[in-house]
Amino acid sequence: MQELLKEWKERLGLQDWYIELRDNCSPNDMVLKDCAGETEWQEVGKCAVIRIISKKDYGSRIIPFDKEKTLVHELLHCKFCLLGESGNDLQDRIQHQLIDDMAKALVDAKRVKLGD
Repeated sequence: MQELLKEWKERLGLQDWYIELRDNCSPNDMVLKDCAGETEWQEVGKCAVIRIISKKDYGSRIIPFDKEKTLVHELLHCKFCLLGESGNDLQDRIQHQLIDDMAKALVDAKRVKLGD
C-alpha cells in the first residue's frame, strides 16, 4: 500500500503533502461509520491521515472491496480540500459523488493501460 500511496501521490500532484496511510483498520479505528475509507486533512500544512478499512471488516456490500480505488478516492479529498464543505448538503453529496466517480475512472484507466 505504501508503494500505491507513493505512485498516486505523484500521479495526482500531491508530492508536497505529508500523508500517513493507515490501512487494514477496524471499524473502531474509523471516525466515520460504514465507510471504506476516510481522510482527515489540514490544507495549510498539506498533511493528512488516510484510514482504509480492512477487507474482512468491509463486509458483503454491493460494490466489491477495492483498496486502490479507496486510496485514490481519499487522495482526491486532499487534492480538492480547498473546496471544503459548503454547508449545503446536496452540493456536498454531489462533490463527494464526483470524487468517487473520478477515483473509479482513474483506477480503471490505469488497469486498462496495464492490462489488469
